[in-house]
Amino acid sequence: MRKAIKTLLVAASSMVGAALLTPAEAQDKTLPLPPLEEQDISEDTSLKALGQIQTYFDSVKSLEAKFYQRAPDGGVTGGKLSLARPGKIRFDYEGEVPFLVVADGKTLSFIDYEIGQVTRWPVNDTPLRALLGSSTDLASIGANIEVAPGGLAGLLALHATDVDRPELGRITVYFEEAPDRGEKLKLLSWAVIDAQGQLTTVELSDEQVNVAFAAKLWEFDDPRGLAKRRRPR
Repeated sequence: MRKAIKTLLVAASSMVGAALLTPAEAQDKTLPLPPLEEQDISEDTSLKALGQIQTYFDSVKSLEAKFYQRAPDGGVTGGKLSLARPGKIRFDYEGEVPFLVVADGKTLSFIDYEIGQVTRWPVNDTPLRALLGSSTDLASIGANIEVAPGGLAGLLALHATDVDRPELGRITVYFEEAPDRGEKLKLLSWAVIDAQGQLTTVELSDEQVNVAFAAKLWEFDDPRGLAKRRRPR
């Protein structure tokens, strides 16, 4: 479980569940070019989708949701996700999972309360920066947009890789077009593929957007020296 969670954070994808692509399928981009007229339509559609995603990042500054995480071995965990841009996220795992993942705006920390260990990375050195950045300059995260991934109408996929540091991993973020909800897009899930081709996914439900969070949410009780103690609730 520790490996699966760390894979999500620092690892080197379509729709969640049964519709997810295998790593090999996700990496296969060798498709023939369409005729000129179809290519123009595709480009127009992609530009529209890019604008929709930029509008989402501009308008949805924070969210709270239930999350379900699927590890490469098929194991599933869940809990509550809190996210606020720029740079803040918190995964509160439910049940007897003795881990906490939290980013305070600059640093992402993986806290293991069972062994009393804290591991840290700069947020910008993780695939999650595609979700947590303050800028709508998607080119800066090596992003490209896919419309109707896997042939699923109404979905958009944001693929992001640091072209200068591919070893940091590849993330695909999935959105649903949802104009009837008062917002043009809804964040559905994301998938991270590591350097070994292993896939970890996170699915969201029961989302609330633009939630006000207390500053202390991005803090944590340091477990070092307190091995074998579970995180206090």
